[in-house]
Amino acid sequence: MRFSELSNAKKAKYYIKNYSKWREKNKELNTGFFIVYTDFKDKYILRKISGNALKLYIFLGINSKNQTGESWYTIESISKYFDKSPRTISYWFKELEKLNLVKRMQLELNSTSHTYLQPY
Repeated sequence: MRFSELSNAKKAKYYIKNYSKWREKNKELNTGFFIVYTDFKDKYILRKISGNALKLYIFLGINSKNQTGESWYTIESISKYFDKSPRTISYWFKELEKLNLVKRMQLELNSTSHTYLQPY
């Protein structure tokens, strides 16, 4: 019997088992992860954020230090990753800062900018 011919109940069991295997595999490999708490929806951030700013937020979440939420990516390196102009990435950052999801600053004059994920 082909997968397409299975009942929805059997397909659902397959999807659940497949997801569980994926989670276990990543757990065994000790791969990193980025948590988005339900407050993201409850505080209406999900309604307000644009899709592109959300992509940047996920990128920062995946690539930030787990314990501190800190990263050191330049706007230029992020613009290359997303194949967008530095100006566009700056606009996305401004949106994230306006939503209080990140803070971005230089610790010293003319130094690398640090980005800090913020609790929501």
